[in-house]
Amino acid sequence: MKRKTIGVCVTTYNSECESKIVDGIYSRCCEMGYNLLIFATLTQRPPLNVGGELPKTIIRGEIEIFKLMNLDMLDGILVLGEAIVDDNAVYEIEKRAKERNIPVININDERHELDMNIVLSDKTSMEFAVRHLVEDHGIDKINFIGGFPGNLQTEERLDAYKKVLGEHNIPVEESRIAYGEFWKKSIECTRQFIEAEDKPRAIVCASDTMAIFCIDELKKNGYRVPEDIAVTGFDGVKDCELCSPTLTTVRKAYSKSGRFAVDVLTGLWNGEEPKRFYYVDSVLVKHQSCGCYEEAKAAAEDFYTARYGELENFKSFDHYILRMHTNFSSAKKSSELFEGTIEGAQFFNLKKLYICVCRNIEKGGNYYGRDRERPEYSGISDNMISLLQFGHEVPIGTEFPTSQLIPEALDDEEAPILYAFSPIHFQDRFLGYLAYVPSKILGYGDFFATWIMSISNNSGSFYMKNELEYVVDELENLYMRDPLTGLCNRRGMNRLGGEVIWKAKTDKRLFTIICADINNLKPINDSFGHEGGDNAIIQSARALMNAMPSDSVCTRTGGDEFCIMIVHDTREEIPGYIQKVDDILDEYNSKSGLDYKVECSC
Repeated sequence: MKRKTIGVCVTTYNSECESKIVDGIYSRCCEMGYNLLIFATLTQRPPLNVGGELPKTIIRGEIEIFKLMNLDMLDGILVLGEAIVDDNAVYEIEKRAKERNIPVININDERHELDMNIVLSDKTSMEFAVRHLVEDHGIDKINFIGGFPGNLQTEERLDAYKKVLGEHNIPVEESRIAYGEFWKKSIECTRQFIEAEDKPRAIVCASDTMAIFCIDELKKNGYRVPEDIAVTGFDGVKDCELCSPTLTTVRKAYSKSGRFAVDVLTGLWNGEEPKRFYYVDSVLVKHQSCGCYEEAKAAAEDFYTARYGELENFKSFDHYILRMHTNFSSAKKSSELFEGTIEGAQFFNLKKLYICVCRNIEKGGNYYGRDRERPEYSGISDNMISLLQFGHEVPIGTEFPTSQLIPEALDDEEAPILYAFSPIHFQDRFLGYLAYVPSKILGYGDFFATWIMSISNNSGSFYMKNELEYVVDELENLYMRDPLTGLCNRRGMNRLGGEVIWKAKTDKRLFTIICADINNLKPINDSFGHEGGDNAIIQSARALMNAMPSDSVCTRTGGDEFCIMIVHDTREEIPGYIQKVDDILDEYNSKSGLDYKVECSC
């Protein structure tokens, strides 16, 4: 039986939220024996209230990776659409899948409602934290720090706070509510609370970031957490387990939702009726900051150990990126271009890495940007060329169909497979992609995105330079070549003729000019039109080019006139060249079936 394969469309699955969902998907796929193919962009939608807009060219280049998906390989698609930079991309994924009857489920995304959606609702989740403080710790003086006034998340969490207080007959006091804007303003809010006459016994924060700032400010002012004032957060970010005391928080059930999504697909494959919405409840994660666990020095030591490890990683990565840039800048050909990425693959513990570049980009000769303004334009070519050998035996330069995704068999009958794909693009020009087998889903962080973006930018510079050289050559050809015959024009003769003369002088060889013109061109034009006349010119030019030495300069100097500059060794060679012109035209006339002959006098 064919192994089921699930495709995941995600942005920055190295970030905490997305990576936890994908990790849940992956763990469940392993248990169920499913293949997993991850298609990941790198640029995330800017956070709320931050402002700024991503350039459309960057967006376009990023989302091409979703067009890489070969739907013939997939049995289901999971989309993490919340952070995807282009709204249309999410709907386009669903549209393409519908045409093939492939189920698509959107996870944790309030922005895009598809036919099937898994909702990680935190509308009432704040109730868990407040109820825990009231019922399990007996605290009735609880303050609240929200994000921005009027913000949907802030208002939902504030409503939950008020609801639980009301259920326990605890009065809601406006003086106990402040807004920390999801960032450092929470320090001011904390200071306001502890300067009040009626101080809180607990502070509930609408985000973990604000809670960590709150704890730092309390400790700075001599308060013990949780002995004097308990603190809880919301989101479940990694730093909750690293700060001191570790932070009690409410988080969406990210990993659980990923596992649940795989189970929903399994049910659909088995004939279950689809639902428009599936709901996954959030969870309360108890740590030290509420008083559930004793304070321990080890927590602080682990925090600084972890931070020191991150700093060392940063230094190591920073030095590596500089070396990689140097390697890119010194590369003369594409086989050298990606050598520096091997150290990066080792840094991230990738099991395999392929760098696949579009054939038309790698082979050149095709100005790949010329059609970019067409709405239907896609930079993905039909064939790719593999340009790195890491963790596999595929030779550099191997060409393969893009629909195959990697240059060797993708499936493994022995065990489920995991592959991820990320774009290499230069602004909106899709150059190719990285295909890789990660050793883990979690933990790469922003380093990984920085690494691939560096590869993209440097690759773009390399191939754009090649493209510029190609365009310059094209322009030079237009400047120096006769468009009808491809021979040099007078400018070309002036440019190249001097080189031929110089070669004859330096090599002490003979130099000869052959002048030629077409016989009876006017009668041919009069009787058979310009199409017949053009054909006579083209065939004469072809005969001259094929008859003369390869290093000669053949020029069309007028309508039916040609000039050929030749460097040669003996005078006896010249009649042979002229005779060859006659022979080529005689052969053409014998096979053309035309009512006129093409002849040339030299």
